[in-house]
Amino acid sequence: MAKIKDEAPVKSAKAAVKGTAVRRGGSRLAPFFTNLVRTDVVKPTQGKNARLFTGVGLGVVVAAGLYQLYELYLKDQYPPLTRFSIPVGLGLAFAWVIWRIVQYPPFADFLIATEAEMNKVSWTSREDLYRATIVVLATVFVLALYLFGVDYLWSWLLQIVGVLKFSGESLGNQ
Repeated sequence: MAKIKDEAPVKSAKAAVKGTAVRRGGSRLAPFFTNLVRTDVVKPTQGKNARLFTGVGLGVVVAAGLYQLYELYLKDQYPPLTRFSIPVGLGLAFAWVIWRIVQYPPFADFLIATEAEMNKVSWTSREDLYRATIVVLATVFVLALYLFGVDYLWSWLLQIVGVLKFSGESLGNQ
């Protein structure tokens, strides 16, 4: 068994991981739920675009879910006040949760770092993108024509040999 400088035995890796997992399990969720009731903005001048687009993306997903909730469960079964207040109330609650998610310090740091890395990327120019797109489309078109020709040639050869037999009708009617 390995020894540390002060001659204390080292715990096995399994025991060390198991012990930390139990201790850290409860402490991981507590800061997140504490963050839900805070009102401050974490590092407000950094990562604005990444936070904005992340929030908008999550908002679109929530809006689609609320629309489906309305269409499937609320549309014809409840009076108008209830029918509209449930999705609006849930939408406001989810908006707050989304706002707090993008302000959660570890996630905000991730979004800030992501935006910083995206700013380092050298993006292609519009002209280069246009040329590359034309090359890709032309290649796909040429390959499609080639595969059509090979398929037509093999069908014709196999019909002459007698392996394939087609009537004058479409293939689906056989």
